[in-house]
Amino acid sequence: MTNSGLNDTFHLLSVAQTAKLLDITRQRVHDLIKNHQIIAHKLGRYYYIETAEVERYKNQPPGKPYQPRSTTSQINSVDNCQ
Repeated sequence: MTNSGLNDTFHLLSVAQTAKLLDITRQRVHDLIKNHQIIAHKLGRYYYIETAEVERYKNQPPGKPYQPRSTTSQINSVDNCQ
């Protein structure tokens, strides 16, 4: 009895492999991991990324995520000078 179904759905990629797939540098992959934009698993001293996570990141819309502005009024520091 083989467990090939598990192997087909769960693959880990190294940082270098992830960088190649995303066409970015290895340092940029480390930055994405540090900023929690890509979820990685640390095994020993190396990070590994699931293929599903790479696909999730690739399918994100470009640009910054939407963050609504605060509705509270802000005090302009120039108005406070007299």
